Amino acid sequence: MDGFEWKQVMERKKMQQPGKVWRRAVLVCSALLCSSALSGCQTTAMRNMPPAPNQPWNAPVDVNGHIIEGHEKGAPGQKGGRVLKMPAGYRLASDRVLPQPAALGTVQVDHSYDLADLIDMAQSINPSTRQAWDAARVSAAETGIARSAYLPHLTAVAMGGYGLLEPHNRFRVAGQHASLNTRLQGTLERQQVGLEWLLFDFGKRRAVMEEATQKSIGQNILFTGEHQKVIHKVALAYYRYAAALNNVALVRQSLENAHAIARAADANLRNGEGTVIDTSQAEQAVAEAELVLARTEGDVETYRLELLAAVGVNPSQPLHVQTDSGRNIRVEDIRLSDEMVHEAVARRPDVLAAYTSLRAAQSAVEGARASYRPQIFMSGNVGYNFDDLHFRNLPLVNVNSINDRVHTFGGLITAGISVPIYDGGLRRNRLRQAHEREDSARAALQDTQNNAVRTIVSAEAMLHTGITAYQAALSLQKASQTGFDAALTAYRSGDGTMTRMLELQNTLLNARLSVSDSYYGMLSAAASLAYAAGTLGSSSVLSNIEGSLEEAAPAVPVSSGQAPG
Repeated sequence: MDGFEWKQVMERKKMQQPGKVWRRAVLVCSALLCSSALSGCQTTAMRNMPPAPNQPWNAPVDVNGHIIEGHEKGAPGQKGGRVLKMPAGYRLASDRVLPQPAALGTVQVDHSYDLADLIDMAQSINPSTRQAWDAARVSAAETGIARSAYLPHLTAVAMGGYGLLEPHNRFRVAGQHASLNTRLQGTLERQQVGLEWLLFDFGKRRAVMEEATQKSIGQNILFTGEHQKVIHKVALAYYRYAAALNNVALVRQSLENAHAIARAADANLRNGEGTVIDTSQAEQAVAEAELVLARTEGDVETYRLELLAAVGVNPSQPLHVQTDSGRNIRVEDIRLSDEMVHEAVARRPDVLAAYTSLRAAQSAVEGARASYRPQIFMSGNVGYNFDDLHFRNLPLVNVNSINDRVHTFGGLITAGISVPIYDGGLRRNRLRQAHEREDSARAALQDTQNNAVRTIVSAEAMLHTGITAYQAALSLQKASQTGFDAALTAYRSGDGTMTRMLELQNTLLNARLSVSDSYYGMLSAAASLAYAAGTLGSSSVLSNIEGSLEEAAPAVPVSSGQAPG
């Protein structure tokens, strides 16, 4: 290269300098613009938050009322979208595209349901039993995931690509500058199948498998417990609804008695044997009975909705039920010894589920200990490669271009052993966590057992109290009925007083209501005892509480008794 050529090369470099400066300026400006855009995006995102902790959030919505992320101009990418202004206050718009809930179960209008029918329906359509079933299936899938660790894992990989490389080389030879433009381009393909198989790990997979199995068993137990809970909930709601229906009948009967007293007061007044005060008191008693009837009918509607909600059917549907009557449970039929209580605790779903949690925690400890032991594995792969490369202007080679095509097929199988040496305390801390969880699970099991014993003993005491109260209410009702009949006869003959007769009438009503409430309270307490003892597994249990407790108490035939009211 002579002096003239060197001068031309330098002039070209000077001409290229402004271009380099311009490119650098463009890069700097681009970086600044990107930074500003990112900060602007964050500022824009903050606009979607509530303005203050004491001010409502005016959510932007589209034309269907669906909450979107956007501002006054509508959400990006939504054609025709606009923001619907919401009224002031803590209130959201109605989302008209929100999925509607699935249709609930229906009841037959012309059918009268007993407790067994309602329980069977609840076990089929109640959402809580479906959720418990799904949880059990999820836990079973976890067991399958743990079992897959025993099997080999195969992986297939396929990829292809195109590459281009054009380095510009400047070098000096014999005191002169020269340049060489080399070009490399080509395509490649890769297909490979890999194998990984853990052969032996000294019990770690077995511990993981046992932990997943115990958790699955626990979920199945909780599924059974959820059905028992649904049965108990429906039974209590049914008894409250039946008591409300029976109370309406009793209050209506009391209203008829009040009308009878009013007619007797009018008759005595016309015969000159009564007073205006007597008739006024009689009319007041009628009005009070009507008020009590209205309140009692309101309780019927409340408990009807509660029963429908417990079953899981549409609350707007009418419901006709067959009320339970004619049952009597004696205190002697329900006597639980310590051994019976222990057997009852051992079959409760919550206790059994807590026990499986403890066993799962113990398996987790074994798995954490196994992480200190080596692992024996095998791996391999089989692959096919194809490369198509083109070289041009290679330095120090007297060839203008070279084309190279390579086809490769190969495989490799290896086996080895992995021995953990140091991990910065990771395994030690995991083992410590496993021990703490085991200790917590053991404490939870003990607490669950103690709580189960308290629940069973408390339910037994409540049932004894309910039986005693029912027997006392029957005696009170009999005496009140006798006193009221005598007072009404005496008043009609002109011997009694209105005040005394109204007092006895109120006493009779309260006694009848006490019989009704104590009767269904006794049945509710019996169902609660069966639930606490873990025997409330089907609707047939409630027809014979004594028989359902045959594992915890001797079975005694149900004695005949008087129906409430």
